[in-house]
Amino acid sequence: MKDLVLTAVHSHVALWNAMERESWIALFSPKMVFEDPVGTPEKVGVDAVYKTWDRSFKPGRRWTLHPEQIVGAGNEAAVVMRNEGDLDGKQVVVRSIEIFSVNAEGLLIRIRSFFDQPTDFALSQYFTPERGD
Repeated sequence: MKDLVLTAVHSHVALWNAMERESWIALFSPKMVFEDPVGTPEKVGVDAVYKTWDRSFKPGRRWTLHPEQIVGAGNEAAVVMRNEGDLDGKQVVVRSIEIFSVNAEGLLIRIRSFFDQPTDFALSQYFTPERGD
């Protein structure tokens, strides 16, 4: 299982950074659950997968992922992630700790993201405590 989750994390990062939307979406179980960030309402299912991508790559917004440490155990991995954003030309960074879980087929079934809400720029409301779709 550890190999499955490590493969899923590396694929998630590579496909996201390459902006390969459909291949990235194929990494997820139809029952996917995002806690992004933890403490906001869970985002569930295929619709949540599409919205996570679409809200992150709105015009003028581009995010790249840079895992700084990945520790896998069982069907989970803990990742220290540096999320670099280009928001209408402004370069920003959000550091997070993310917990990835996969099923027996190696599909992602849950991602829990822990990060402090930025105060010097605005995230999409989809990723804020006052979440809006």
